[in-house]
Amino acid sequence: MTPGLRITAAALLALLALVASREAPAQTAQTLRADSARRFTVYVAGPRDAAEGIVLVHDFFGVSPFFLGAVDRLAKRGYRVIGVDLYDGRRATSHTDALALLHGVDTALATRKIDAAVASLKGRQHKLAVMGFSMGGRPALEAALRNPAIVATVEWYGETINDSIRLKRLAGPALLVVGSRDGPSAAENAAAFSKAADDAGAAAEIYVYPGAAHAFAQPLFNRGTTYDQLATDVAWRLTESFLQRAFAAPRTAGRGHAALLERANTGANRSAPRP
Repeated sequence: MTPGLRITAAALLALLALVASREAPAQTAQTLRADSARRFTVYVAGPRDAAEGIVLVHDFFGVSPFFLGAVDRLAKRGYRVIGVDLYDGRRATSHTDALALLHGVDTALATRKIDAAVASLKGRQHKLAVMGFSMGGRPALEAALRNPAIVATVEWYGETINDSIRLKRLAGPALLVVGSRDGPSAAENAAAFSKAADDAGAAAEIYVYPGAAHAFAQPLFNRGTTYDQLATDVAWRLTESFLQRAFAAPRTAGRGHAALLERANTGANRSAPRP
């Protein structure tokens, strides 16, 4: 290779690196104030000038590789993303450690942390969403009920609120994704949430994935024995489509019917049944 070609190749590599950095800004750990006395860590990624922002709330393992991957994935879709750390830097890799961390959470402080993350996005991003995984699902939904700036809510296998009076406070649609084997009443609870959303006049999309267990997207849960890559892929496709539609809609409270898409037969479903 001639010197001229070597320079051209180097310049091309530098250009590709610059483009990649602009498309997916590096995830960074930053601090926010929960109140005058407490600071906490958040994990931030995505364009600063993005039109939409998303706050993520982790499952009971804390800031795990899966959670940081979720921050990165959504940032690569062009959103400004903030992942909230409710455990103040502590992380778990076993159920025993995770339960200890979960039981040590100060609920009032966790609420202030999530609200601070939402507030930090309000100044730059025009539309906001919250997304919670497992134990983070209920706090994410509660945040949407408190903050009218949140126009979309996503829960993956999290605890729901089935009170139609409270759900009237949602300023936009909600998506619940759960596995059919997530406890004996997973599908029934999903249907109850759907009905409550209907009664509230809120738009809710519910997807019950056939055969999937609780926390099917978290490889740490049950030591990976219930991890389901295909269910995870489908959940991400549903989530990304939902967010795109929710952010494109006018900024009004969700109205219309709540759709229960239980065991939907789509091209994204598995090509073969479970053994």
